Amino acid sequence: MFSSMGLFFNNLGYTASTTVDPVGRVGGIWLLWIPTQVSVSAFVANQQVIQATVKRKDYEDWVLAAVYASPNIRLRQTLWEDLEDTAYSMTKPWLIAGDFTEISEQNERRSFIQNLQHSRSRKFTDNIHS
Repeated sequence: MFSSMGLFFNNLGYTASTTVDPVGRVGGIWLLWIPTQVSVSAFVANQQVIQATVKRKDYEDWVLAAVYASPNIRLRQTLWEDLEDTAYSMTKPWLIAGDFTEISEQNERRSFIQNLQHSRSRKFTDNIHS
């Protein structure tokens, strides 16, 4: 499947990439770009995030963090700690985007365990603000 997807994206001009392979049927991140448009240099690539500096002529360099957070709460907490460590030293514009496997407000999900969800959504919002 991945080779056919790679061919599909190559045909669209996205001929450069950084990838983190899935483990079984879980996870996996693809960061694709058109090398004639931008230069992308990954400096972190693990099961939950690819962080890369994006460069384009006549534009300020910036950093992209493409996230696919683990469904495991402990691993997800490690991701947030790593992102927070990165934030302290970040000097460039920084965009963090992706699937965080969390919600920021109660109305995004229905659950019978409201207090647990409220606590988790508050923690997620606190992490975003941090």
